[in-house]
Amino acid sequence: MDDIDWNRRRPISERHVQALWYDGALRPKDLRTTDGLSVRVIDPGAWNVEAGPDFSHAVLEVGPARRRVVGDVEIHLHPSDWHAHGHSSDPAYESVIAHVTWYAAPPDSWLDGLPARCLRICLGDFLRTRPDFSPDEINLTAYPYAHLPSTPRPCEQIFARNPDLLVAVLRQEGRRRLELKARRLKAVFVRTQDRAQAFYAETLAALGYKQNAEPFRRLAEMLPWRELPESQEAAIASLSCAAEMAVPNVAAWRWSNVRPANSLKRRIAAAASLFSGTCPSLLERLDACDLTVRAGQRAACDVLCASGLLGARRAAAILTNVIVPFALAEGRIGSVPTDLPPEETNATVRLTAFRLLGRDHNPALYSGNGILLQGLIQLHRDFCLSAHPDCASCLLVKSSLSSTNYQLKEN
Repeated sequence: MDDIDWNRRRPISERHVQALWYDGALRPKDLRTTDGLSVRVIDPGAWNVEAGPDFSHAVLEVGPARRRVVGDVEIHLHPSDWHAHGHSSDPAYESVIAHVTWYAAPPDSWLDGLPARCLRICLGDFLRTRPDFSPDEINLTAYPYAHLPSTPRPCEQIFARNPDLLVAVLRQEGRRRLELKARRLKAVFVRTQDRAQAFYAETLAALGYKQNAEPFRRLAEMLPWRELPESQEAAIASLSCAAEMAVPNVAAWRWSNVRPANSLKRRIAAAASLFSGTCPSLLERLDACDLTVRAGQRAACDVLCASGLLGARRAAAILTNVIVPFALAEGRIGSVPTDLPPEETNATVRLTAFRLLGRDHNPALYSGNGILLQGLIQLHRDFCLSAHPDCASCLLVKSSLSSTNYQLKEN
């Protein structure tokens, strides 16, 4: 049966190829590059459900010497999709170490634009002729969270039996994460000597989410807070002009897979509503809120949501990532609050929670408190990124986790 007929009878999509790469039970065991080098997948990487390469922080061993390479992996059906999707000119794809496709390139094709030393792996070469394989049997709705890589997770064995211990760990890590943010802000205050501009830049970065935090920071530099027109409409026009004409020269906007409510136009309108012509200023109104109690936190979120352009979850994210660290840095509050309103969960939070508690856990354990969500992000940064997939050597697991006097390493 030739490839065209096979594909007509059993259609395969890019999502199928992503599942094949991610799931060790589906992925062929004896992989090779199109050049014939053996490839051992130590870790397929974290499945990225946002903009950018499909998998991040993958770990591969290549060739007879088992040379270890670490980086991102991009999945396509055809090798030519790399160019068709514009990746060759996109700096977000410079760290791709493997381009994994279903089809091989035609013999007479000339491929360029891949990062240096990027491996080419064609999964279809290993599976198309196997009579026991059918893409119809892959449950695409189960990925990426219902199926995790087969690497043992010793942290799950500990925390799934002791959720109270996990909550204590998350609280401590969440507090530490906000203290680190406050420490960075103190350095910004010393460098710029401009409290209002620092707050403006941090808030704009939070409006951009992870994908567009850097472009929004650059926007704040190019159009400082004190240069915003007093009229909200004029402020929107000025911000839009700088975002479209100047920012792309230094930082790329990323709006693929972004909901309309999070569009650049709406985020700029939200920035203008917060910072143009306000009397008293946004910072003054937030200073009046007691952030150590829930009522004061709600009042701060209400200030952010007053225009109707920000939802409660995005306001909570700004409260947690900007307003509370800002107050800590200035000494207006003495410590990180025990509880904060929850922001939206993201891919990092969900994946770390699945590693710590298993796929059948109840997200209510952490999803109602912004401090615990921050703790999951910090655990991912401190431990999962450095130890995963060698989880047995993870310092989190080696700590005295059975003790109620749990103490994390200090960075």
